[in-house]
Amino acid sequence: MVGSVGMKIGKDLLGVLILSLLLASVPFLIGFDQYYILIMARALIFAVFVVAWNIIGGYAGQLDLAAFAYIGLGGIVAAELLTFFGLTPWVGMFVGAAVAIALAVVIGYPTFRFGIKEVWYALLTSSLVVILNNIFHLDQLLGSLDHYLPTPPPGQEWLYIKFPVYEYIYWVIVAALAVTMFINIKISNSKTGYYLRAIREDELAAEALGIDVRKYKLKALISYAGILGFMGYLFIVIEGTYSYHTFNSPQSIMVAIMGIIGGLGSIGGAFTSALLLKVVEEYLRGTFGSTIPGLHLLLYGILLILVGIFKPDGLAGIYEWFKKKYLSSRGKEVSGK
Repeated sequence: MVGSVGMKIGKDLLGVLILSLLLASVPFLIGFDQYYILIMARALIFAVFVVAWNIIGGYAGQLDLAAFAYIGLGGIVAAELLTFFGLTPWVGMFVGAAVAIALAVVIGYPTFRFGIKEVWYALLTSSLVVILNNIFHLDQLLGSLDHYLPTPPPGQEWLYIKFPVYEYIYWVIVAALAVTMFINIKISNSKTGYYLRAIREDELAAEALGIDVRKYKLKALISYAGILGFMGYLFIVIEGTYSYHTFNSPQSIMVAIMGIIGGLGSIGGAFTSALLLKVVEEYLRGTFGSTIPGLHLLLYGILLILVGIFKPDGLAGIYEWFKKKYLSSRGKEVSGK
């Protein structure tokens, strides 16, 4: 049993390594075209968000809509520490993650303690983004104007994680994606992962079996919030500015939608869904943004309806269906010959 789990983890980690190397080679393959590297960087940072959401949404089964509360808070903390105190973001991002985790504990402990779940949990987490948006709008430190990150002195671009070209920040995001996938794999194959899936399937039955439901849901929330808080500064670097608008409620909902379309509990599905949908979104914005604004939202809605009707397991379910129907039958034909 232990050996088979170890082999599975090793196989998954090898897959993450190969995927990371392939993604890292993309700038070379497209001739370092800055426009396309920026699109890929935006797609991959959303892939990190969705793979992180998979911990709370996919494993624990909680429809969390507060992604950009943690992203915004962690990112703004790191950005302000750099702007006012000159603290390198390599440290500031960990501080931002710690602040995001503190918020998750403050919100999550009473929420899970009093058994708030399903639609009420979704409403509560969605309102958290709106509350932070309004708080930072009133805060004179940020005000209503967009703020720019300070320009690094020559030779200190890596200390600021702010570069004149996009490939460097792209490679940083690729590394962050690999680490996030590794965390997912470790959780999925651990006791925590098994308990979270039991909670997702039937919370009352899990509690009856002696699983501390509140403890493990809070663990999942802390892991998810910590990753997003850490990634917040990188998101600000990609976007170029930060303000109260960084607490973006529609974008938080998009993270959850991408996770659902990818398939709850599937790391590969979460990654594929985020990558494809974000690339298509950027294409539609660039091509039809001035004539048909919001076309990508229509696409998300249609896909969500289709997934709900035909394949509730999302892209991961489609892959499993294809593998069973075609790959297994083909293998039987080959062995029969």
